[in-house]
Amino acid sequence: SNNSDNQHILSLTLDISPPTKIRIAVLKDKCPKAYEFLSFMVENQQTECNPCTIYRGEPVPTYWGSKDYPDRYFNGGRWGPPYALVQGGLVNSKFNTVEQDNHRPKVLQRGMVAWAGGNSIHFFIALADHPEWGDVHTAWGEVLPEDMSVVDALVKERPLKVLEHHNPVLTNFVELMYFHLGWEGG
Repeated sequence: SNNSDNQHILSLTLDISPPTKIRIAVLKDKCPKAYEFLSFMVENQQTECNPCTIYRGEPVPTYWGSKDYPDRYFNGGRWGPPYALVQGGLVNSKFNTVEQDNHRPKVLQRGMVAWAGGNSIHFFIALADHPEWGDVHTAWGEVLPEDMSVVDALVKERPLKVLEHHNPVLTNFVELMYFHLGWEGG
């Protein structure tokens, strides 16, 4: 990332024990619409995204990306389920859509933060590289490398429930986690 992006560190402070913070470098230059939306959410925490939630925890399967499995993300494929991501939503807000920026990497890499699809206010953090999706997701941030262990620990240490009958199969946290947003050093 270039230096101007590095000054825009969004912190997600999770209301769990012990209190946990995930810091995301927002790609302001590449994703000005996302930056503007996130800034609005931070400035209006009393009414917007109060609280925001993290609800989906998809561990990285041991066979992720293995050539020994078919190249698909269902029915025994190498790309899950589970799907190697942690997902949340900037919910409890008057907005339920966000304008998309045109920053869609060919491969979403581990640590990238992207909108979950369409104009959704839901987002996910990639726990592994995702070549299987192509460039469909707008990536607006990157978790600071030293905070990825915090994200990994969520799916390793917190109870998960697999929704077998959902199509695709989803893996959610048994208990929602609530969080609030802020700018680091702001």
